[in-house]
Amino acid sequence: MANKPMLIVGGISIVLALASLGIAWSSGSDGLDDVAEVDPDDYIQGPSTTFSYTFADDDGAGSGGWYLMMDGNYDDDDGDGKTDACQNVSFTVIDSQGNDVTESASEFSCRAPSDDEEEFSDRQFDPLPDDGRILFAYVCATLDTTTEYDCSIGENYTISSNTSLYIMDNDEYGLAFLGGSLKILGSGLLATIGACCCGLGGIFLLVGIVTGGNSTPVIGYIPQQNMAPGMQMQTQTPVQPRGEMPQQQQQYTVGADIDSSSVADTPVSVWDN
Repeated sequence: MANKPMLIVGGISIVLALASLGIAWSSGSDGLDDVAEVDPDDYIQGPSTTFSYTFADDDGAGSGGWYLMMDGNYDDDDGDGKTDACQNVSFTVIDSQGNDVTESASEFSCRAPSDDEEEFSDRQFDPLPDDGRILFAYVCATLDTTTEYDCSIGENYTISSNTSLYIMDNDEYGLAFLGGSLKILGSGLLATIGACCCGLGGIFLLVGIVTGGNSTPVIGYIPQQNMAPGMQMQTQTPVQPRGEMPQQQQQYTVGADIDSSSVADTPVSVWDN
């Protein structure tokens, strides 16, 4: 018979593997759908000259902040490294107490692309770089640790400009994109676990089959009970203790102790009285 415990463990492992692979497939599919459905336009407001937002950072890991955008293209005809369309644009950031916090809460960039692809430009962070709008400034983007944004959680900020602007809520956009990405990552990890369980289950099944079968009888052993007629039990030779000379059995000769002189020469007959 097969090794039942091994077979049971192997079967359970394969069932768990198949279940996890099914869940991983479903989760990964949902994650791909969620990522595909994230549209940057859904997180862009404008055009307008005034916007109000409340700063939030629930997880304490930083905020994506708000991206300031305007109509134009990423051109630098004069070669000064600045995007031509945004060079003369100005804006202000005012908190709920009426304080101008533009310098501490925002960063005016207006960096044009260059031939060096590794050099920073606003186009690199524009989710829709070819839609006829350009990104040129950032407000309360505290995820960027290289820039010190002084923004208070729960504070309401009003962004105003003399030019019609678009503002993208990059924090909400990032969270929506992250949700689908985490599902895809989780499905990948679950699929890996399922594959490991499947392989482990296969090993258990193989071991259970190989190690099974009837027990092999010991050669030379004859059960003492229920012996068949005519069969003789094998006797064992006593084991000689190590270091002692083997003892020889004393042999006897019939008639060796009889004195021949005392034996009568006259034959005796059984008929003599």
